[in-house]
Amino acid sequence: MRLIYLAAIARAFNSAANRKSCVASRPITSYIFVSTVTPGIDQGDFLAIKNIALENSRNSAITGLLACNGFNFMQCMEGDRAVLNALMHRIWQDDRHSGVTIVDEREARTRQFAQLHVVGRFWSAQQGSGRSVLSEILADDSVSNVARTMFQSFVSLGIKKAG
Repeated sequence: MRLIYLAAIARAFNSAANRKSCVASRPITSYIFVSTVTPGIDQGDFLAIKNIALENSRNSAITGLLACNGFNFMQCMEGDRAVLNALMHRIWQDDRHSGVTIVDEREARTRQFAQLHVVGRFWSAQQGSGRSVLSEILADDSVSNVARTMFQSFVSLGIKKAG
């Protein structure tokens, strides 16, 4: 009788609905990385990066925030650790930027970003473009103080002072 009960539990655990709920309870891995934009990248390259990031987020359940301050990229990616590691490998190989450095890595039970947000500006755009959108995204209570501070500091690095 005990074996029948254990088999029923195993079947229930292996059902698609239960696998989904078990996966959802696993910690979410989050990486924040910065990189230096390769000189000569144009607006088409920037849009391609944006589109690839959005496609990856849809196909791999990746959420986060990608920002460009005109000179560097900063991205927070969150999702399954194995998926993120594979994605980071591809990112390190991308010749549109260099010096990819992970500046924060953590695990959490909930996501900071409900979807992938892409903000920033292209090099020839007006200063400050995208800053108000970024401020709205970072104001969400789900965003950690670490991520909020990093992104706010990052965007200020790309602003040239008049004079």
